[in-house]
Amino acid sequence: MPEQTDPVTDRLARFTPNASGLDRDALLFAAGQRSARRSRLWSVAAGLLAVSQVVTLVALWPGEPAKTPVVVPVPSITPPPEPTAPATPPSSDVWTVRSDPDVPASPPPAAGEFISTGQPLTAGSAFRFE
Repeated sequence: MPEQTDPVTDRLARFTPNASGLDRDALLFAAGQRSARRSRLWSVAAGLLAVSQVVTLVALWPGEPAKTPVVVPVPSITPPPEPTAPATPPSSDVWTVRSDPDVPASPPPAAGEFISTGQPLTAGSAFRFE
């Protein structure tokens, strides 16, 4: 059975687009510009920040050094400090920062016997055990 042709389908099949007058980049740029909101808040904030930087620069700019009067220190005579007696050491039952605790010197514990455990444990070794 032959297919019947549709006049709309035939016309669409003969259609060849011509995009010579259409610039895709300009169209997308214009759409982006129109979609953005225009707000003066950002321009005002940027202007205030720029002005504050200029004011700070002017305020902190090194100028002529101020003439300050020269003050000559007068040497003062102080008597030497009196020797102090050393503090009495704390009793033996009190620990201080610099004192060692009263621990009887005991020999270190005897070294135990090492037991061979076989294969070392790894990340995937859990799957080897039953």
